[in-house]
Amino acid sequence: MWWYWLRGAAVPELCKPLGCPVPVAPSPSILIRMKTADRLIRTLISNAQFEARQLTDHTLLAAEDYIDELEENGPEAIGKRALETLRRSLKGGEQLELESIKVGMRPIPEDEYPIVGFHDRIKGIYLTVMHSAITLAPLIARLAASEMIDRVPRIELEPYRLSRF
Repeated sequence: MWWYWLRGAAVPELCKPLGCPVPVAPSPSILIRMKTADRLIRTLISNAQFEARQLTDHTLLAAEDYIDELEENGPEAIGKRALETLRRSLKGGEQLELESIKVGMRPIPEDEYPIVGFHDRIKGIYLTVMHSAITLAPLIARLAASEMIDRVPRIELEPYRLSRF
């Protein structure tokens, strides 16, 4: 069965009591987790048919667009279609077993670009909010850690400050 989870999309609500508006809206996505006997993917694959990556040696994760709750377009139906597409598309894909289907809420900044950095007016708040966290997380983590530890702004992050709003 599928269920909802919420993380980064809750940033506006978390920052609201601090008087720190953050222009981020939730956007649903379907996450399909599958068991594998062997590693099938060595990198992220994103094409017209599917988007998937190997989470662990025995877990594959795929993402699909959320359409609606109708039976033919609901998360369960889309998850099962994605499983069949991956079974046909990947060498060794016949070994895939469905583990779970979840609807997650992705945080989408108003202009669709990441928000990264210290808050301009509230001391001690450092935000990192983006919808493509899976691909940007290692780079953003390294740059953010550098800013927090060294207290020196990174020029690479200047276009992504909250102050642009």
